[in-house]
Amino acid sequence: MPSEINLTPTASLFEIGPTNEPITGRTWGTSSECRAVALLVHGLGAHSGWFEAMGRRLKVRRIYAMAYDQRGFGGRQGQAFFGYQQWLDDLTTVYSYLKTQATGRPIYLIGNSMGALITLMAANSLKPSGLVLSSPGFAGYPATFTIAFRIKAILMALLAPRSQVCLPYPDDFISRDASVKEWIGSDPQRRRLIPTIMLLELLKLTWKVSTQARIIECPVFMMTAGVEKIVNNKVNADYFERLICPEKKKLHLSEAWHDLMFDPAIDNVADEVVSFMSDCLSDKLLAGLEHN
Repeated sequence: MPSEINLTPTASLFEIGPTNEPITGRTWGTSSECRAVALLVHGLGAHSGWFEAMGRRLKVRRIYAMAYDQRGFGGRQGQAFFGYQQWLDDLTTVYSYLKTQATGRPIYLIGNSMGALITLMAANSLKPSGLVLSSPGFAGYPATFTIAFRIKAILMALLAPRSQVCLPYPDDFISRDASVKEWIGSDPQRRRLIPTIMLLELLKLTWKVSTQARIIECPVFMMTAGVEKIVNNKVNADYFERLICPEKKKLHLSEAWHDLMFDPAIDNVADEVVSFMSDCLSDKLLAGLEHN
């Protein structure tokens, strides 16, 4: 049965880092009473508030969830962006902070769309207990991110890197849920205009992930949507087949649309994510017993 997606805010807000350019974000649950921790990384144009429905579902499953605004998005749109390394640095900073808040508990990275690329690039250095890739953005959907759009964006980035370009997909491509589309449409922090330098750096990040992040040292769970017009599922499938990691699992939701955190299948998505987390813990326990 499709689930209701209630986006009324329930999260606690936080700020970390320097006072002049803090990292802003949200948490659901309590770090002292959880059995595991999920660090949620949003996609292009989004922000930490887009994880509201997922965060509250993880909370009731005793998973402490934290999401942050990546540089250039959400509460940080005014912060200067120079390159994708800043996104990786943000993730490292938040992950380190989270470790101090949830000492001894396993931490999982959950990356959505563009966020999946960032978690992949950082996974081996951060060493999470597991990695969840939701509708990963290894490549744009060809009919949406056309060759003409990409060439124009690259030329604009080289000639006028601070100029802005409109993202080439409407809210209708993100979710099939009418209330979600209405919410996104009125979201004041939704970013539709993106600096061309940001798109160029995203292309660089995509290339680097595709060529270098082939061996991941933790279990990986990839989820993809059947009605997909933003990312290229064929490229996602090819990457998954070539991926080398201790364990890997894939789930394709044939009726879901791009943003699985906004889809009526979200209860199933939350259950599958928590099941993956439990499997990772079981594998570690068995490995420890075998070692002893």
